[in-house]
Order: sequence, then C-alpha cells, then structure tokens
Amino acid sequence: MAASTKTIFPNYTQIPDRVPQWVWYVARLLTIGLSFGIILTLFVRPDVGLFIFWRMIVPVLPILFFTLPGLWRNICPMAAVNQLPRLFNFTRAGTLPPFIKKYAYVIGITLFLVIVPSRKALFNESGWALGLLLIAVFATAFFGGLFFKGKSGWCSSICPLLPVQRLYGQTPLANIPNNHCKPCVGCAKNCFDFNPVIANMADHYDKDRDYQGYRKFFASVFPGLVFAFYTVPNPPEISVLAMYSTMALMMLTSVGIYYFLDTFSTLSSIKITTIFGALAINLYYWYNIPALATTIDTLFGLSVPQVILYAGNFVVLGITLHWIYRSFNKESLFLSQSVSSPTRIKANVALMNSISMKQSQVAESLEVAFQPDNIRILTSAGTSLLDIAEANNLKLESGCRMGVCGADPVAILEGAGNLSEMTDDEKATLDRLGLGDNCRMACQATVMGNVSVSLDPRQGATQKTEVKTIEVDFDKAVERVVVIGNGIAGITAADHVRRRHPDTEIHVIGRETHPLYNRMGLSRLIYGRSAMKGLYLLPESWYDDYNIHSWLNTLVTEIDVQEQKVHLAEGEVLPYDRLVLATGSSGRIPPIEGFGTPGTFILRTADDAMTMRSYAQDYLAKRAVVAGGGLLGLEAAYALHKLGIETTVLERGAWLMRRQLDERGATFLQQYLRGIGIEVLLEAEAESVGGSRRVDSVTLKDRRKVLADIFLVCAGIIPNTKLAEAAGLETNRGVLVNEKMQTSNPNVYAVGDVAEAGGMIYGLWTVAVEQAEVAATNLIGSESSYEGIVPTTMLKVAGIDLMSIGEFDAKDEDDIVIQIEDLDEQQYRKMIIRDNKIAGTILIGFPKLGGNIKKAIAKEVDVSAHIDALKAGDWGVL
Repeated sequence: MAASTKTIFPNYTQIPDRVPQWVWYVARLLTIGLSFGIILTLFVRPDVGLFIFWRMIVPVLPILFFTLPGLWRNICPMAAVNQLPRLFNFTRAGTLPPFIKKYAYVIGITLFLVIVPSRKALFNESGWALGLLLIAVFATAFFGGLFFKGKSGWCSSICPLLPVQRLYGQTPLANIPNNHCKPCVGCAKNCFDFNPVIANMADHYDKDRDYQGYRKFFASVFPGLVFAFYTVPNPPEISVLAMYSTMALMMLTSVGIYYFLDTFSTLSSIKITTIFGALAINLYYWYNIPALATTIDTLFGLSVPQVILYAGNFVVLGITLHWIYRSFNKESLFLSQSVSSPTRIKANVALMNSISMKQSQVAESLEVAFQPDNIRILTSAGTSLLDIAEANNLKLESGCRMGVCGADPVAILEGAGNLSEMTDDEKATLDRLGLGDNCRMACQATVMGNVSVSLDPRQGATQKTEVKTIEVDFDKAVERVVVIGNGIAGITAADHVRRRHPDTEIHVIGRETHPLYNRMGLSRLIYGRSAMKGLYLLPESWYDDYNIHSWLNTLVTEIDVQEQKVHLAEGEVLPYDRLVLATGSSGRIPPIEGFGTPGTFILRTADDAMTMRSYAQDYLAKRAVVAGGGLLGLEAAYALHKLGIETTVLERGAWLMRRQLDERGATFLQQYLRGIGIEVLLEAEAESVGGSRRVDSVTLKDRRKVLADIFLVCAGIIPNTKLAEAAGLETNRGVLVNEKMQTSNPNVYAVGDVAEAGGMIYGLWTVAVEQAEVAATNLIGSESSYEGIVPTTMLKVAGIDLMSIGEFDAKDEDDIVIQIEDLDEQQYRKMIIRDNKIAGTILIGFPKLGGNIKKAIAKEVDVSAHIDALKAGDWGVL
C-alpha cells in the first residue's frame, strides 16, 4: 500500500531547526545567569527576589509548557546545568539504578506535591528558604548530569516540573526541535525530548500498568491541587496541619472524580487526562490573570480593566478547547498507527525478532537455549540465531550477515535438524575456520524448531584446525605460492590452495600488524571498548595448522615477474611459481583543501578506526562530518553517533546509497537516520577544511559551513595497483584479469578489490571470496571460471534492516516492478522481475525475506506463478 512521505508524529530531530545552535547556547547562558542572579537576590533582597520569582516568572511557565514546550526544554536553566557535564565531555554517562529508573516519575510527582503546598507555609515568604531550595535543585540537576547519561539524571526522570510538562506538552501549538540531546543516547523510555507529541500518549498505552498508573495519578490530582492552592487560606490564618489536611482532602476528591470517570464513562483514560489537564490550567489562570494584572500595576502603574482580565480567561479557554480537540484527534491517529497492531516495531527502535521468556508466555513459540547459562528464549520460526542473540543482548559478533566472513560461528548442541539448510557459502566459511560438523554461522541458521546453542564455537571444533581437503588433480610443479595481501581475498586464496594442494609451500604477506579480521566490524572499533577482541576471524593456530608462512607488518617493494620473485623491504626474496595479488584498495580522497589537518581521516583499516577513536577522546570531539553517503560512510556515521558525537553526513548526490537504493528507499533510510540523530545533507560536497591546528569546520561547495571536530572521508575506493603497474601488468582502474582471475602474466593472479573483472570492481567481501576460490583452483592446475555473483549489500546500523540484492531499477519496459511501502512501520520493499525471474530487490524492515529472495535470484527461479501473490505483498511464497 502506498503512503505519503509525511511523518505524522515527527520527533524533534525530524523538525527543521531554523535557529542556529549558538543562539540556544546564548539563551541557556542567559537563563542560567538570570537564575543565579535571582538566587543571589533572594538572599540579599528577599522581597525583590520573591516578587520576581513568584509574580513574574512562575505565572508564565504553564502557558509556555502548554504552547511551546520545546522552547522551554531548550532554555530551561536546570536542563542547561544538567547538560553541562555532557557538553564539556566530563560526564560519567552511567545508567540509572533500576529502583530509581522505575520510580523516578513517582519521585518527581512527590517533590512537586510537597514543594507546591509548601509555598503557602514557607517559600512564598522566605527568600532564604526559596534560595536554598533552588540551590538544591540546581545541584541535583548538575550531579545528575555528571553521573548519568543523557537527561536521565534529572530532566527525564526526577525533575518536579516533568509531570506538568508531559501533561501540557502532549499537543504543542508549535514544535521546536530539541537542541540538548544530539545525539540521542536512549536514556529514557517514551522520551519527551525525542518526541513530545506522543510521549504522554505512549505513557498511557504502555504495557506496564504501574508506568501508566503514575501518569494517570498526576493528571487526576492536578486540578484538585490547583483549586486547593488558591482557595485554602495560608498560615497563620489556619494552622499548617489544617492547611495540608484540607489540601490533601481536595486533591483526593479530584483523584476520586478522575477514577470514577475512568471506571464508568466511555471516555478513554487519555481523554480524561486531557480534560483534567485543561481544567487545571484554566483554574490556574482564573486565579493568576488577576495576579498578573497586579504585577503590571506594581511595575508600571497601569491599572488593567476588568474586561481585559475576562478576555484573558477566554483566550486561555479558547486555546484549551483547541488543544482538547487536537489531542482527542491525535489519540485516534496514534491508535491507528501503533496500538491497533501490538506487535508493531517502529523504525527508531532496534528490531526485536525474539523476546525473553521472562517477558512473554507466548504459546506455540519455539525455544532456543543458550548454554552454558541455560538462557532460554522464545522466538518464532524463521528467525536467525544471530537476530535472537542480538535482540537479547547476548555477546555475538556480527559481520557480513551472509555467512561468508566467519564473524559469528556457534556450536549446535541439540536440535541441529531444526535449523535451516546450510548454504554453500556457510559451509565454505566453516571449513576455512576448521570447525566441526555441529557448528553453524549464526546469521544463516534460522530456527525451525527447538535448539540448544553454545556461543563458543570451540565446542564444535577439534583440538587442531582440520584442513578440509578437496580431492582434485593438481600440478606438482607448483611448489611455491606467494599471496600478497592478508585480507579475506588473500586468506581465502591461501586456504583453497592448501585444500587442493597439500604439498606446495605457501607464503602470505600482510602490510598490517593484524591477522585476518572482520573489516565489516571496523565501525565497532570507533565506539566499542574491546578494541580488536572479537574481530579476529581465525584461531591463532590457523597458519600453523594449514602450514602457511605468515608475514605480518611486512612491505613488498618489488615484484619481478621475469625472475618470478617477490622482494620484501626487510631484504628477503621469496621465489614463486604462482603469485596472487590481493592488495585490496585504499580510500579515495577527493581534492579537498586542508585535508590532512589533524582531525581528518579515512577509514580502511583497524588502525584507522582506533586512531580516530583516540583522537575523538583526546580532543573531546563533539561534532563530526562524514563525506560520503554510501555503505561505509553511513556505518561510520552511526559509529561516531554511538560514541556520543553529533554527526552530519554529506552526500553529493540526490539520495543516499545510490548504488544500492532507489530514491524512495533512500527516503525511508534518511528519515530513520534523522530519527536517531544523524543529520543528512543531500547534494552537499566538501570543498575545504577549516582550522589551523585542528579541524574546526568544513566548508561546502555551495559556501555553507558545517562545524566539525572530526572530518571523515568515505568517498569510495581506489584499487592498490602500484605493485602491479611497476611489474608491467596490465591495469585500468584495477589489475585486469580474465575469467580465471589471471592477469596479463599467466603466473600471476589478482583477486578482491584490486582485480578488475569484466570491467567491474565490486569492493564486496562476497566477491573477494568467490574470486579467490576461482584463482586458487586455476593456479594449482584445475579449471574454474569466475562468472560474477549477484551483489548483495546489507546496512549494519542498529534498528534498521536494510538489504539490497541485485538490480533495483527497471531497465526494460517489460520489467515488472512491485513496490510496497508502509510509512507507519517504516517498511519498504521493491522487486524487479524480468523474464519471470527476480532481477533484484530492496528490503527495508524485512529481515526474514532476504535469504529466500537471494536464493531465488541465484537459482534463477521462475516466479511467474507467484506474481499475483508478490504484488499482494505475500512474499513468503518464495
């Protein structure tokens, strides 16, 4: 079903910010200064301080919460003080203790219900008492920001004004985007700052009845509190005890009326809450408009006519009625989009394909047990072991998600027959890893029945890595094979040479200091804490077990194709009968003035990622600009975002991931990225980098300037062809190869990013693996041809499942294009069918469909009988 692109409930990061960031900084500085000026005045001139605070400031806050909640959240001095540790990067960014997290709202309500009545007995008259109270409030807000992440230490938890803000900010007359919490760190449930429009609504429809109840209680008590405050006499006219008792009785009466209506009326609780909020604000201004008139008279000597006072009350009433109408309508919209489908998962929440047994007793679900801790998880058929593990915070590395890289092997202890069939890619990867027959790649093994799993694949491996030999004829004259490159292409080539030729001598030369690691996990080195731990893809013994000589941190200076020798920088000379070039590629750096200034980076190696992480910490980086809206650029941007850095992506084209997505799919992706706090600028290209000692800004070609402490270029790749060119091999963009992966010299082969086959350089892990196997087969004397593969791309950013397979745009008028989208669920899918076969597809938000579609494309399955079902959205027929 088609849907418009309009976001019905836009969050604050999706609303254009027309005010420069520096304006908010100045505004916060002014409100902090004003606040501490008032505190000082309360001690030295109590009468003046009390007048300013109670008669000039407090009366305007409720109408501000009611109409422009975003403005208040941006300039609130308590919020500003709370965010100082985050702004200057000295916060400890901890998580609230479970008890505080659960009862934070109750604490806020309690503080509010204690402080407000205490005005009558103490704070209205004592400047010292009010001054000390404000100091305590600001100190709590500051230390909350020092110890806890985001706004969880104050603004989104125990702030006494939060209940009022959530109640009145639920349907703002105007939205002003939040400028405190960029990037969002997910510190609060139903976060008001992330989306105030539906925060209160989401509270009332939360599955936690206690969580709902706290919000209902505050709404129910609020009109009674307001009425009691202005009608119950102040001490000493009555005793303090009588004052509190009378006010408590009125509040309880208000609560009783609310719950009577909630029980016996046909109105929903959110509607009753809205009515009670409207009643409270009208009561408040019924009493405060005359008080404001008195304030004007005191300040300016102007007497406000009674008719103006009545007019003020009618204005408040009119705004309130409009607010009620819009709030009622919003509930229907909210229900139609979310509550009516309880299993719906929004795109700004990480996809959960399984739920803990503690959270659900869903009948007829499958069970996966993770050992040795016997963590038992319910899930549904067709969910991969990787998705289940990630959804339940179990430690399991993810890589290409296609069973090729070897990042996520697991041992199957029981129920191996209840998993999906093993693919050829998966089997080849497990063979390379030398793992036993009871191991699977978690990303490929989908659950069809109950399974018991160990995340330690060594339970399925032998003591020594077993070489899975392949019985083929081999040329015994090939006695020495040298592989230049220790990435996946080089290691796969060495692996398959050894499997096919048990006697030949193999050398693998790597420029990096690390053995084979998961390059698709580079982004985790930016925001993670464990450095290379978990990224290595081979056991330490692999080279010895395969009898392969490994040369790490070694530079090749020359290839002599006439003498068939490889010269190393340390003086060694390695003769070869066959040579494999797997030298990979480097990051392309466009001509950008100032690139090379400290703070500018490319990202191709593990050391690149760790250097950038160190720089971000050493110089307290707050803003980053990533040039390149492709796969690597977006994953790097997400990594910087997770590190707590405000990140902007520059894409010089009209949409993101132009090689993998159509414009409509890119719209969904861009909306998601903005929703989590990553800004995207389209048709934007960097021209120069500003900053003398370090990067401080990036100037675009259209003269716009973007502030930046880090500038990362992810603008594509350049094959590393220098060695090949110097050796006299034919090159174009890459080293030219035939279908056997041979270069212009029959004894030299090229694979991976450096190889140009059929005019194409894919730069994909899966292509490198396929080419390396073909090269290994041919160089030992057997026959194999590289025929190309269907390119598959997956974006590894938490919360979105995006896969692009094959072609994504029609090229022939006879092509069938099936395009289905659901804006509510942030889901999009598109399929190109040509000659009754699937030519390609885009999937956003459909993690379970990709595997079957990929198989159908690879096997050229005739789908003519299923076209009607596919058009109707039933892609499960595949």
